[in-house]
Amino acid sequence: MKERNPPHIALAHAYWRAHLSAGDIAIDATCGNGYDTLALAKLLLNHPDSLILGFDIQSSALEKTDSLLKQALTEEHLERVLFHRRCHSEIDQIPLPLPPKLIVYNLGYLPGADKSITTMTPSTLSSLEKAITLLTPEQGALSITCYPGHPEGKKEEDAVLEWAEKLPSERWQVCHHRWLNRGASPSLLWIRSTA
Repeated sequence: MKERNPPHIALAHAYWRAHLSAGDIAIDATCGNGYDTLALAKLLLNHPDSLILGFDIQSSALEKTDSLLKQALTEEHLERVLFHRRCHSEIDQIPLPLPPKLIVYNLGYLPGADKSITTMTPSTLSSLEKAITLLTPEQGALSITCYPGHPEGKKEEDAVLEWAEKLPSERWQVCHHRWLNRGASPSLLWIRSTA
């Protein structure tokens, strides 16, 4: 039987389901084709206080995400998804009513689009540094999917793992998942506040 989601995405979504509660705020820092934004919407938007912010540097990604959400969500739910055409390194430039409980990254390039337009190591590290200061102090989390199957993706994953390893263990729980029997497979990094 074919899996509905690849294993790294299914695992990420399982983490999100266990972590998020009604009324939480979440950020999709790299909207891409919109599937993660939609997954967050289905988890959160039945509560009137929940809010989702979606970032992407490409207009086409935001348009695809918006189109996907319009097929699946009510008008009332759509009003609580706010899109921003910005680099994920500008994640701290948008005012929020409350700190987010979860910030999601799905790194790499937009599937089906120009593969030369990809997340880059310096802007990703800048974004992550800002993201950990934005999260709610009580069990805020980062979900980071890396794609080492292309040169920038490998460089980016190595840098993100090096950054994550240096996070203080008294403040952060850091777990890295990799599928060992699949060459250059995507990997998932889950970082959660211990507070």
